[in-house]
Amino acid sequence: MTFEDAVEARARSVALVAELVGNQIAWGRRLSGVPAISLQVIADPRPAHFKGFQSPRPTLVQIDIMSRSATEARMVREALIVALVTPATVGAVRFQRAEISNVRSGAADQQGADLRVRPEIFRESVDINFWHNG
Repeated sequence: MTFEDAVEARARSVALVAELVGNQIAWGRRLSGVPAISLQVIADPRPAHFKGFQSPRPTLVQIDIMSRSATEARMVREALIVALVTPATVGAVRFQRAEISNVRSGAADQQGADLRVRPEIFRESVDINFWHNG
């Protein structure tokens, strides 16, 4: 199991995420429906020494939660934070306690229809620095 698979499995295991978001979770792309969660690796340094890579290592992941409701987006954001910062093991990937680097709120950029007739999509973004052996 890869690091990305393990993070996604942890996100999918959150009851509120399963209830509200369902299968609308993807890495590296924005899904068309809402609510949805998009995950993206922002930084993944691989510190090394003479015997190879060090473990654990840090990986910074940006998580974007999209919703038609600001309240719903914030609820999913907080549920994900609680679940993802705690230490866990998923498959062979061991996570230490994660750190929240940043939290941002705002409207999501939308393409296409005229702004006057387009429904607003709310976005909550969280940058989480995971320490892991994956």
